[in-house]
Amino acid sequence: MKTFKTAKLPLLATLLLGSQLALADASLMGSVIDQSSILPGATVTVVETGARVQSDERGQFILKGLQPGTYNLKITYVGYEPLQTTVTLSADERKDLGALKVVFTGAGIEEVVAVGHIFQGEMKALNTQKNANRILNAISADGIGKLPDRNAAEAVQRIPGISIERDQGEGRFVAVRGLPAQWSSASLNGDRIPTAEEETTSRATAFDFFPTEMIESVEVSKAVTPDMEGDAIGGNVNFITRRAPQETTLDVTVGSNYNDKAEESGYNLNILAGDRSDDGKWGYIVNASQYVRNWATDNFEPRRSGEGIKRLELRDYTGERDTRGFNGAVEYKFDNGDTLYARTLYGTLIDDETHYKHRYRFDKDRIELQHIHNILTTELSGHQLGGEHWVGEGGLLEWKASTYDNHFYYGDVPNSKDKSYFVARFDQKNVGFVGLDNRSGKNLSYNTIDGGNSPSNKPSTHLPDGFSMDPTQMALSSIELYKVDVREKDKVVAQLDFTQDMSLDLQLKFGTKYREKERVARFSDEFYQWKDSATTPLLSDFDLSDQPGRNDYLEEINAGYADDFSQVADMSDLENFWNKNRDQFELIDGESYTVANGGALGRNFDVNETQMAGYGMATYQLNDDVSLVGGVRVERTETEVSGYSAEDNAGTLVIVPVKKTKSYTSVLPSVHMTYALTDDSNLRAAFSRTFARPDFGSLAPGQAYSEADGELVVGNPGLNPTYSNNLDVLFERYYDNVGVISGGLFYKQISDPIFSKRSEVTFKGETVDRVDSVNGDNAWLAGAEFAFSRRLDFIADALENVGVQANYTRMRSVMELTNGRKADIPRQADSLYNAALFYDDSTFAVRIAVNHKGAYIQEHGDSSDEDSYYGDYTSVDLSASYQATSDLMVYADINNITNEPMKYYLGSERRPLQVEYYGYRANLGVKYSFF
Repeated sequence: MKTFKTAKLPLLATLLLGSQLALADASLMGSVIDQSSILPGATVTVVETGARVQSDERGQFILKGLQPGTYNLKITYVGYEPLQTTVTLSADERKDLGALKVVFTGAGIEEVVAVGHIFQGEMKALNTQKNANRILNAISADGIGKLPDRNAAEAVQRIPGISIERDQGEGRFVAVRGLPAQWSSASLNGDRIPTAEEETTSRATAFDFFPTEMIESVEVSKAVTPDMEGDAIGGNVNFITRRAPQETTLDVTVGSNYNDKAEESGYNLNILAGDRSDDGKWGYIVNASQYVRNWATDNFEPRRSGEGIKRLELRDYTGERDTRGFNGAVEYKFDNGDTLYARTLYGTLIDDETHYKHRYRFDKDRIELQHIHNILTTELSGHQLGGEHWVGEGGLLEWKASTYDNHFYYGDVPNSKDKSYFVARFDQKNVGFVGLDNRSGKNLSYNTIDGGNSPSNKPSTHLPDGFSMDPTQMALSSIELYKVDVREKDKVVAQLDFTQDMSLDLQLKFGTKYREKERVARFSDEFYQWKDSATTPLLSDFDLSDQPGRNDYLEEINAGYADDFSQVADMSDLENFWNKNRDQFELIDGESYTVANGGALGRNFDVNETQMAGYGMATYQLNDDVSLVGGVRVERTETEVSGYSAEDNAGTLVIVPVKKTKSYTSVLPSVHMTYALTDDSNLRAAFSRTFARPDFGSLAPGQAYSEADGELVVGNPGLNPTYSNNLDVLFERYYDNVGVISGGLFYKQISDPIFSKRSEVTFKGETVDRVDSVNGDNAWLAGAEFAFSRRLDFIADALENVGVQANYTRMRSVMELTNGRKADIPRQADSLYNAALFYDDSTFAVRIAVNHKGAYIQEHGDSSDEDSYYGDYTSVDLSASYQATSDLMVYADINNITNEPMKYYLGSERRPLQVEYYGYRANLGVKYSFF
């Protein structure tokens, strides 16, 4: 909690005043509320001295070090009338003012004005933003609850400069200003949490397992201060979980959901309970939620050899996702304002997925029908103890100790021993594809952009007239067990911060943070074949039926692919067949990828990493209008990676253990200035230095091959961290009737950026894409950011319940690759924007929102035509709610109304790599508050 004076005083006089603070031993405490809720971020000012504080996340404040006497307190909050009250203090008195109630702008003292949830959310977020000591955006629980977003990642995509990466249509990773997600830090209650993903070996944390119901607020820092973790080139996204309420709370939410493409429904349930003792000292909160939904995806993926298509994959996914979460917290507040707290959280995503994949192998003259089933599970748990203790006059000691565990693993498919991504493949040979080109010794398909005859929007299957798939001709080619188990623990995260008010204008802060990290990754891709080729099972040996969703497969492009599909076997029959006949299969070592044969070295490794940091910073109120925050943070990183490498010993492949270490010290200075042009407008400027540690997978000493993607990924233990010098300037103007207009510029000078270099090589007789992680030369990023949020009553009184929210970010970047070519920074989109129009009269609320993310390079090739891109994405969503009574609310929302596809392409959209459709998702439910 920050206390400083806004009156104009020379520095010398300010320091002299510090000697008088020892005589000031009275204090004031209280909380700020409105008619229905607490108000965090309210400004409480002592008019006579200029000393001021902001109310904390519980709406509470404390003013210490006051002389005996009579004072006028002024409380201000965006969207509310200022409140003034007179207080008299005697020597040594600790006075509790209780709850101080402010009223909405335009209301009289006795008048009750109902404020809608959308406006309440805006008020809280804007107060946090306005009073911050850095460039920051925020969103509160009220705002999150009115958005059609079901997980933590989706909740923040509406904030200026924020974008997300999706999986199966749902938000997963969070990125700031279009930069790679691993270049930004995502944290829970100030702690960056460990990562564990099926295919992602980066440091980016997925938040698709974390429900929005558990979030109290989100703060996005575009420029970090020394007391924040420094591995945040893009910025920091901090999710703050719910804490003990001020009064008895029991809220129950029950809802149903529907997925258009799956044509199935699900349910969601959330229970929130909390209370505080009569004396206000003890408080607790318990929050549990479950969100079960069905989903389906249709896609096509042309797999390429250069510009040519060697196989066309037609994938039909169905599945059920089950997200569960628990958040609990307890706290105790002492009479002097000291606090002790304990928090625990748990989140899991269980994804039971089935999909059928028809693979047209133009280069092999066969069709492969893959039957696939897997259960993907991600589990995160975390525990935290902490405290806040007032020391002397104007000193605050804060500490916390945490531990986190994030685990990804496959469920019991096909059994508890072989837990894997289970694939049964049947082949029909001698298809006789027509219309292929033989330009490099192989028959391949080419899109029209490359002189071929295959349209980009619905690639040709090149099947001959009259061809039909025949299950009696489709032999079981292989059983694949694709195994992944990744577990990352932050075994110990310890933090200590000490803040001291040196005078009414000067505040010093020092601190340290320690993290001990452990990561264990295990992987293999095992292929098995039937031992007796004379009795190889056929697809026709199983009971067959149409695959789920066959009738409307890729109806968006009207390609008629499903007309040529074979019927398929039930996955449970295939799993039972494997389990009963496992001894009739043998491992195909030449096609498998394991540690023993050298094919999976890059994904079998252990990481032990220690991160140690210390910082010092000062906050100085130069005069009534200008405040400065400056200091330096020093972070020491020591990383040890243990894995394997393959060596050629006289023509024999030998696998040897390898241990690599990397240590470096990062010095990270920063200076922030806030110039209050008026009471309602700020000009902010900041310089900061930040960095990004290399991804774990990039540090692996070996290599790993993915048959499904046709990629050979090679690690590089010698990678250097990426550093960035950042400049930010922002103007912001706030409005009493809830609104803001802001505009800013930012520039990042980046050294040693890490990017994925793609090239073609021959591996086990196949032409595959080799992906190397390398440090590039220097790079830069520049951009502009604009935001506008207003009630429209400034146009006409009749529009007092109508509001607009819009923001736009435009960026440009340049980096030099190892071959001298200049290109965009990987995963950096050129534009981001959001626009929303809403109505909120406290009884009925409706919002329609548009979110856009521009295209970006995913991986660099040898030329611009060989760069792989993630295409632009624009979603349209709608949410509505009706407050039937003071206790009962009905809500509804629809996501992806326009059925926007996800697109990847090579160099040009006319050369697609993947196109995927999800359909829309809808939710309908009720929330009842018992207290």
